[in-house]
Amino acid sequence: MNVLYTEEKALVMKQGFSRLTDFCKGRYCAHQALEKIGYHAFPILRDEYGAPIWPEGITGSISHSGDAAAAVVVRKTNIQGIGLDLQKREIFPSAVLSVLFHDDEVASFLNIPSDLADLYAYAIFSAKESAIKCFYAAHQYLAHMNEIVIAMDWSNGTFSAFIPATQNPKPLISDLELTGRVGFDERYVFSATWLT
Repeated sequence: MNVLYTEEKALVMKQGFSRLTDFCKGRYCAHQALEKIGYHAFPILRDEYGAPIWPEGITGSISHSGDAAAAVVVRKTNIQGIGLDLQKREIFPSAVLSVLFHDDEVASFLNIPSDLADLYAYAIFSAKESAIKCFYAAHQYLAHMNEIVIAMDWSNGTFSAFIPATQNPKPLISDLELTGRVGFDERYVFSATWLT
C-alpha cells in the first residue's frame, strides 16, 4: 500500500490481498513510467470500466500476471492509443477456445507440436487483451474479445488486430485495425499494440 497515493488507496480499500497486490504492482510500474516523462506524484485513478485515467495528453497501459507487472506511457503527439498485456505461461484452458477465438485463429496453431499449443494460444489471447486496451484508449470503444480477429505472423512475432465495421457499434468509425508484437520468455507471454 505504501506505493499508492491516497486517492488510489481509496479505490482498493475493500479488495482482497491478491487483487490489492496486483493493483499495487501495476500502479508502481505506472508511476515509474510517468516519472520518466516528467509526471511526478500523479495518482492514476480509473474510469467507469476500470481503465486507468492518465494525465491530459498521455496514453498508457498497465498489465500484471503472476508475480510480474508492467506499464507503458507515451505522449499522444504520435500515438492515439497503446495496449500492453502479460500472461503467465500455463496450460491454456481449451474450453474457452471456441468462445473467445475465431476458427482462423485456432487453425493458425493446430498443426504445431502439442507442446507449443498452449504458448501459441496464450500469444493470441494476450494479443487480444492488448488490442482491447488499445482500441479503448484510442476510440473509447470497449471491444469484446471475440469481436477482435488476430492475424499472427508466427515467423516474426507481429500481428494485426482487426474489428470489422459490421461488428462496430460506432457507425462513424470504419474497420478498426492496429498492429502489435508478441513475445515470450520461460514464464510469461507478453504483447503490445499501438495505434498511430
